Amino acid sequence: MGVPSIFFYIIAAASPLTVVVALYPIIIGAGNGVGMPGAFVIAAVVLMIFAVGYVAMSRHVTNAGAFYAYVTLGLGRITGLGSASLAIFAYNAIQAGLYGGFGYYASELLNPVLGVAIPWWAYAFVALLACLGLGVQGVHSGAKVLGVFMTLEVTMITVLSLFSLFGGNVPASDFSLEPFAPSMVFGGALGVALMFAHASFIGFEGSAIYGEEARDPARTIPRATYLSIAFMGGLYAVSGWLIMNALGLDDVVAIANETGGNFIFAASDTIIGHNISLLFQILIVTATFAAIVTFHNNVSRYLFSLGRQTLVWKPLGWTLPRRQTPWVASIVQSAMVGIVIAGFAVAHLDPFATLFTWATGIGTIGVIFSQLVAGIAIFVFFRRSNVDKRVWNTVVAPVLAVVGLAAFFVLTLNSLDVLLGVTGATAVVMLSLVFVALLAGMAYGLYLRFFVPAKYEVVGRALNERELDEPAPEAR
Repeated sequence: MGVPSIFFYIIAAASPLTVVVALYPIIIGAGNGVGMPGAFVIAAVVLMIFAVGYVAMSRHVTNAGAFYAYVTLGLGRITGLGSASLAIFAYNAIQAGLYGGFGYYASELLNPVLGVAIPWWAYAFVALLACLGLGVQGVHSGAKVLGVFMTLEVTMITVLSLFSLFGGNVPASDFSLEPFAPSMVFGGALGVALMFAHASFIGFEGSAIYGEEARDPARTIPRATYLSIAFMGGLYAVSGWLIMNALGLDDVVAIANETGGNFIFAASDTIIGHNISLLFQILIVTATFAAIVTFHNNVSRYLFSLGRQTLVWKPLGWTLPRRQTPWVASIVQSAMVGIVIAGFAVAHLDPFATLFTWATGIGTIGVIFSQLVAGIAIFVFFRRSNVDKRVWNTVVAPVLAVVGLAAFFVLTLNSLDVLLGVTGATAVVMLSLVFVALLAGMAYGLYLRFFVPAKYEVVGRALNERELDEPAPEAR
């Protein structure tokens, strides 16, 4: 895989159209209002700084279980297994939520056209089978599909942005830079805005997962990572600025609150006209599927990494002889998510208000937490080793990243009611799942240490999986 293929996977995971459709109205209405574009700039800067240490470490570790490998080398075996469990849980949760969103959007789009009431879960299971097929075929096949879907959704966002210069309620000559003014950016509920802005980049950290399948990973991974963060940050900030100005900065907050999830559909009909919102409704379905495929690949490769080291069920480490794809891990991952879909279907719960909102919210918290732990591990790794002496890459940037991610994590915990749509004991129980996932992995590590020492010794070995005969130094 080259830079373009990995770039497609990263952008598909973030699903820009889903961000524009689902998150723009939340950030505008419940976040910092007109300062929304500035929140994306802040998030992009923090994540770009995190990426400095992240890609610096990717030069020394090539492993399909990125967070697991990094944390193991930096913080030790037990914490490494905890991070693997946390990452698997978080990515599975996000993917399960995306299936709820896919089923909802697909049924809303197709059922009126077909004149039948096909349940959302039927669409979700069709998507699951298609995703499994692409996962078994391999990342190259998936990259081609994602390249098409990602190009279409980015094209539509660009078209809407360009039309904002000519077809909105406000002429381009009156457009204001006020959305980037500090008074606007840091006003309102900044915590809510930064939380969702950060969530809009989730998936970029998956670049290191494809290190084994990348062409010259020492160069490919850094380039794809930096490019994806810069691209998404620019796309979200610029398109948001143009759309908001076109609708009128004095009116956009009220419009977002009034239209909610239909904000972009209403904005596109206002700015472009000709019932163009139908095209956006079609593309939100394909965009959601593209994100599903990416998170499927992320989870299956974590399972594959653990299986290959015989730390869990050994067949998870099996690959197809010709394509070298982790087919057992792909099947197991699909089965795990399928059980969640079936559970919500049997319980007759709303696919968007419950499965999509709850699962993606919990997954978002898990990913932010995973990034924070990885950031600490990266800093510690470079303090313990002499493989890289660059001060900015191995000291300053990792410290700044940890501070920024810790702030994001605290802001997220303080905004659970907005993120999950629930409060009180329910929110506490759902949040506890994130910490349970981490502690479960650590408990398994302790079990291996005291009762299966032979397997425990495997943890931390062969983390450079392109050189299995030359294991990396053990983490203490």
